[in-house]
Amino acid sequence: MFRALAALTLVTLTGGVAAGLIGGAMAWLIHRIHLLVGDGPLHPVAAAALGGVLAGLGWWWLRRRGPVRSVEESATTDTPLPLGRTFTDALLQLLAVGSGISLGREQAPRQASAAVLDRISRVVRIAEDHRRLLVAAAAGAGLAAVYNVPVAGILFTLEAMPVRRSGRALLITATMSGVATVTAWPIVGNHSVYWVPDSPFDARVLWVFVPLLLAAVVVGRTFLTLLRSAHTWKVVDPRWLPLSVGAATAGVVTVSQFLPGVTGNGEDIVRSALDPVTALPLLLTLLLVKPLLTAASLGSGAIGGTLTPALAVGAALGAASGVLIDAPPATIPVLAVLGAAMVLAVMQKAPLFAAVIAWELTWAPLWLIPLLLSGAVGAYLLAHRPWRSRRGE
Repeated sequence: MFRALAALTLVTLTGGVAAGLIGGAMAWLIHRIHLLVGDGPLHPVAAAALGGVLAGLGWWWLRRRGPVRSVEESATTDTPLPLGRTFTDALLQLLAVGSGISLGREQAPRQASAAVLDRISRVVRIAEDHRRLLVAAAAGAGLAAVYNVPVAGILFTLEAMPVRRSGRALLITATMSGVATVTAWPIVGNHSVYWVPDSPFDARVLWVFVPLLLAAVVVGRTFLTLLRSAHTWKVVDPRWLPLSVGAATAGVVTVSQFLPGVTGNGEDIVRSALDPVTALPLLLTLLLVKPLLTAASLGSGAIGGTLTPALAVGAALGAASGVLIDAPPATIPVLAVLGAAMVLAVMQKAPLFAAVIAWELTWAPLWLIPLLLSGAVGAYLLAHRPWRSRRGE
C-alpha cells in the first residue's frame, strides 16, 4: 500500500514537471514559428502556405500509419497514447497554428503531456484507474503551464475531462497543475496573458448582462454548429492533406492582410477587444469571420484547439456590447472578459472552467468574478439544459 502511494505521488510530481517543461517549450516554439512566418524572407501568405503544406505532409505520413489516439480515449479506456506519434501530431499542430491557420495551440501541450504520463504510468505499473486519472490530470496541467492558469487547469480536468470526481482526483490534479505552472514560469513568466485595468464597478455591466448572456448563447450555439458541420465535410483522405491544409492556412493569412487578427488562436482578437478604442464595425466583423475561418480550418483536415478561438469570439462580442451602450473605456475590457467566459461555457460545456480561465488569463477586477461565474453557468444552462436534455441532446 505504501509503495503504491509513493509511486503515485512520484508520478504525479514528475508529471507536473514534465507538463511544465512541455508547455513552456511549446509556447517558445510556436512564438518562433510565428516570427519566422511573419518576419522571414518570404511573403507572409507564401510562408503560411509553406507551413501549411509541411504540416499537411506530416499528417499525411502520420495517418497513413494509423489513427492518432485522443486523450479522452486513454482516460476512459486502456488505450495507450503512443509517445512518438502523439508528440509528432502535437508538433504538427504547432506548425499549422504558428503558420496562421485559425485554430488554437492549447491542444498540443495537453496531448503531449498526457502521452508522457501515460508512458510513465505504464512503466511504473500504476493501477489502471490511477493511470486514467493521471492522463487526464496531465492534460489539464499542460494547459495550465502554457497559459499560466493553474486553477483553470484543475477545473479543465475535473469538469471537461471524463474523470470521476473525488478528493483524490482533486489532490492529484491540483498538485500536477500547480507544479506544471511553476515549472513553466522561467519561460512563460508569472503574469497574465492579457492586461485589463483595475477599473471600479460600473452598474452598466448589470444593464447589459442579460442581453449579452442571450447573445452569447446564440453565438456559442452557432459556432458549435459550424464546427460540427466542418466534421461532416472535412478532408479525411491523407493524400489531400498537404494541399487542403496549405490552402486553408494561406487563405486565413490572406484574409488577415485585410482583417488583422484572424490568424492562429485569436490572441490578437482578444487584445483588440480589450482595447477600448477598437471600432464597432471591426469587432462585429471579427465576430463573424473568426468562426467561419475556424470551421474552414478544421474542414481542411487540420488538427487544433477550439478553446481559444471561442474565447476570442466571446471577447469580441462582449466588447461590441460595451461600444453599443457607450460604456466608458475602462468598462469595455470588463465586458470583453465576461463575453469570453459566456461563449466558452456554451462551447466547452464547462462553465466553472470557462469563468476561471477568463479571469486567470486577464486578472480582471475581483468584483467581476461573481458575474463571470453566474454568466458562464447561465449561458451553459440556457444552451444545453434542462429542456434540451429532455429532447435527447
